[in-house]
Amino acid sequence: MGVDRGRLADGLLAIVEDSSDLDVLPERLCRACLAALPVDGVGLSLMGGNHVGERALLGASDSTGVRLEELQFNLGEGPCASAFADGRPVLVPDLGDGDAKGRWPMFIHEAETTRARALFAFPLQIGAISMGAMDCYRTRPGPLHEVTEALVVAEAVTLALLHAQANGGGRGLADMAIGHHAAVHQATGMVSVQLDISIEEAFVRLRAYAYRHDRSLDEVGADVVARRLRFTDVPQ
Repeated sequence: MGVDRGRLADGLLAIVEDSSDLDVLPERLCRACLAALPVDGVGLSLMGGNHVGERALLGASDSTGVRLEELQFNLGEGPCASAFADGRPVLVPDLGDGDAKGRWPMFIHEAETTRARALFAFPLQIGAISMGAMDCYRTRPGPLHEVTEALVVAEAVTLALLHAQANGGGRGLADMAIGHHAAVHQATGMVSVQLDISIEEAFVRLRAYAYRHDRSLDEVGADVVARRLRFTDVPQ
């Protein structure tokens, strides 16, 4: 039996309307999605492109969901990023599959250290409006048969987030998402000044340094902001 589109949309919008704290809204939406779909966890990311300021974690239902979203933010690849770029679902019933490893080698290598064994990503979009992606993971490999239902859920989440954006009282969803990676955004600007390069290139340098030293972007960003790391001292 499929998900009732109207009831789910009403339920998600009710969460938005009843929430007095926008900081907990993404997690509540994730948990509502988790209750509606036969998956073990859900994550949401806002997206607008492929460089700093245009991708950020919005929320997740648990620590594994957070980890999967942050890996894709750190590495710049993964099913979530592909679903947004392609504007269609990206279904990975087995993260150990050779095709997945060939398409997202860095992400799959790291994702295999988590509890996730299957990952299904859906764009958050309505018509020409595209704002991010929803990741659903399972702790066991196998296909997701409820793709149509998941698309209904993703559309309802998009409606709920658009509603929150319109009623945020001056504080937008992008501000909430950027808060998860504040040091990275500040560090990108500092590296841009240090090396006299564009913001986009500075972000690529940060990402490459983090990957080369097996660290997260947030950790590297914090070191740059605290002036423990200067990219003028990093061999190029």
